[in-house]
Amino acid sequence: MVEVQTTRFGGIRVEEGEIITMVEPILGFPWSKRYVLRKHKPGVPFKWFQSVDDGALAFVVIDPLIFKPDYVVELDPETAMSLEIEKPEDAEVYVIVTIPPNNPKEMTANLRAPLVINKVKRLAKQVILDVEDYPIKYKILDS
Repeated sequence: MVEVQTTRFGGIRVEEGEIITMVEPILGFPWSKRYVLRKHKPGVPFKWFQSVDDGALAFVVIDPLIFKPDYVVELDPETAMSLEIEKPEDAEVYVIVTIPPNNPKEMTANLRAPLVINKVKRLAKQVILDVEDYPIKYKILDS
């Protein structure tokens, strides 16, 4: 059991088996390699990708299929190997959401750089996609 003092949730207790380890850090956050995925509220599609290494660091994430059902992430063999993904159903995909202060209707999701998580091995990586149709700031509520 790991205890983490967080900015948003106060002190939380995390089981070792819940910790997701980044095989490469999220862009811009090289000091944080361990995270836990936490539900936001019942009935809400958003989750928190809370750093275990830095209690002040947490990302709002969402399953992109909720608002973009045709979203597809194709992993190259090297990425699949680094995440130890053996079957497609081992992978979960989330995108990071940005919510402007005082204007939640303008929230966007980064479709260009999703988080791919091996839910069996608890490994993750932010994957940079070379797909022009997937912008960095995709308006969620316009879809």
